[in-house]
Amino acid sequence: MLASTLALALLGRGGLARGDVDEARKVFAEGVRLYQRGDFEGARRAFKQADAEHHAPAIVYNLGLAEEKLGHVQAAVDAYEAYLAEVGDKADLSSAAAVALAQLKARATRLRIDSRPPGARLFVDGAPVAEPAPATILVGAGRHVVVAQGAGWRAELDVDAKGAGDVLPVTLEPREADAAPPTLLALPDAAADPRPLATTATNDAGVPPPREDDDSGPDLRWGAGFAFAPYYLVGTNNTPPSANAEDARSVVAGPILEGGLGVTRNLALLFRGFVAIGPDAKPTYAFMGGPGLSLRLGSFSFGGSFIGGQLESRANDARYGTDLVFGGMGELSYVVAQKRRGAWLVGIQPAFLLTELRADNTAFLLPVSFGYRSE
Repeated sequence: MLASTLALALLGRGGLARGDVDEARKVFAEGVRLYQRGDFEGARRAFKQADAEHHAPAIVYNLGLAEEKLGHVQAAVDAYEAYLAEVGDKADLSSAAAVALAQLKARATRLRIDSRPPGARLFVDGAPVAEPAPATILVGAGRHVVVAQGAGWRAELDVDAKGAGDVLPVTLEPREADAAPPTLLALPDAAADPRPLATTATNDAGVPPPREDDDSGPDLRWGAGFAFAPYYLVGTNNTPPSANAEDARSVVAGPILEGGLGVTRNLALLFRGFVAIGPDAKPTYAFMGGPGLSLRLGSFSFGGSFIGGQLESRANDARYGTDLVFGGMGELSYVVAQKRRGAWLVGIQPAFLLTELRADNTAFLLPVSFGYRSE
C-alpha cells in the first residue's frame, strides 16, 4: 500500500517554514508518481528529498516501499522499523509496515561480516555498510560482492545468499602480499617532502575502487563435467517400414566440456561439447557440440547452444541413429558450491538432433551433469 494523501495531510503539521512544507508536498507527490510508473530509484530519491525538506512518518514508509522494490533489503527494513518506532502499532499503515518487515526478514539472509584485523570498512555490492567490521546486514537471495578495506589492504569475496531467513558468516582478511607490503627505499630528498604517502586506492568519497577485472574486457571461461544421458530415438516413417521404424531408447554417458569468453560477469559465450558411449552395441556412441550463451542469475544458470552431432546405436537387431546433423542444446544448472574463481554445478542439458526420419532417426537426449565452471 503506497501512502499518498495521508502523507500529504501529515506534511501540513510541524513547525517548519511554509516553504519547506510546500516543497516537501511537491517532491513527495512526484515520488508517488514515479513509484506508480515503476521508476523506483527515482521515487527513492524523491522521498529522501521530501523527508529532508519536512519530515513525516508516512514519507519514511514510502521510502521503505521503494527500497524494497529496488532489492535493498537492509535499507527497507531500516525504513519500516523507523516508521513503526515513530508511529507505534495503531497508525493506518502500521499493520502493512509490520507485515512487510516480517516478510523481508523471512526471505533475507543475515550476512555477518568480520575482518581480520577487525575494524575494516565494509561495502556490500558497492554500497558502504554503516558499521565497521564486525557488522551484520540483511541481503536478498543471489550473489553479492563483499569488500573489506583496512589500512594498506583490501579484500573482496563473492557470496551466494539463499534468502531463506538463514545466517551466512563471512570473514575477510588481507592476503600475505597485502599484509606485508614491500619496504620502500626513500630517495635522498624524500624526508624533506611533507606530503603523505597514499596507502589505499580510495576515491574522495571513500568508496573502494572497482575490481581490477571489471573493465578489462572479455575473459577466458572454461568448464568440465560428466553427464549421464538417457536418449529417445524416433522411428523412421518409410514405406514399406525399415528395420529402424520402431521407437527406441537407451542411455549414454561421458564428459561435457566448455570453453569460451565471459562477455560480462554473469554472461558467457561458450562452445559446449558432449562425447559419450553406451552399453547397447559396439560401438554405441554420441558426439555433439556448438556455440551458445550461458547466463548466471543468482544460483541458477540458463543457456542454449546451436549444435551439430551424431548418435549411433543398435536396437531391435537393427542399426539406429542419425547421420551428422544439426540440432540444439539447452541448459538449466544450479550452483551447489561457490568458489572464488568458479562454481560447482548440477544441471540438465536437454538436446535434440533432427533428421528427416527417412533412413535416420531423430534423437532426443537429456544429459544430467555435474561439473565445474570458471567465472
